[in-house]
Amino acid sequence: MEYEYPTKDFECGLCRKNTYRFDRARSLGVYASVLKELVHFFKYQRHPGAIREIAPLLEQYLREHNETHAGLEVVWVPLHPDKLKERGFDQSYVLADRLARLCGLPLVEGALRRVRDTPPQARKTRAERMENVKGAFEVVRPEWVSGRRLLVVDDVLTTGATMNEVAKVLKRAGADRVEAFTLARA
Repeated sequence: MEYEYPTKDFECGLCRKNTYRFDRARSLGVYASVLKELVHFFKYQRHPGAIREIAPLLEQYLREHNETHAGLEVVWVPLHPDKLKERGFDQSYVLADRLARLCGLPLVEGALRRVRDTPPQARKTRAERMENVKGAFEVVRPEWVSGRRLLVVDDVLTTGATMNEVAKVLKRAGADRVEAFTLARA
């Protein structure tokens, strides 16, 4: 289920081919099989309690990669308020909160918001995904971001379009480093 990184600084083919604004991305595992089902149950069937099933997987990952997130502060890819009202919870927040607690890292709440309700990214090409999220996020509190090393948490990394847009606005606001962590990597 988990990637085996050949070296600490491993870079996947997608990252070698494309330029991203985030400095590094890591995922718990591949978006397939049981992990895919768990993400769908958590996100689309509106079961925030599924974090109890995800937590042991995170704990195992963090035991094996404890140096990976040291010194970072945690933020998440926020839902638009309309989507939050519809879904009832923000799965990325729930994941970020749990990850921050497990790592003993601060959770930076309220620094970032989604200002545009974007259509779902599924079934879009990479170019369409990049365009879809352009201008969708803003930093609300630049002073909470400036000079900081941030770990942005989301559920799935597919093309990297959303994470790239978030990293772009965080770095424009002065973030020193932006790393990404997702449950799954498609």
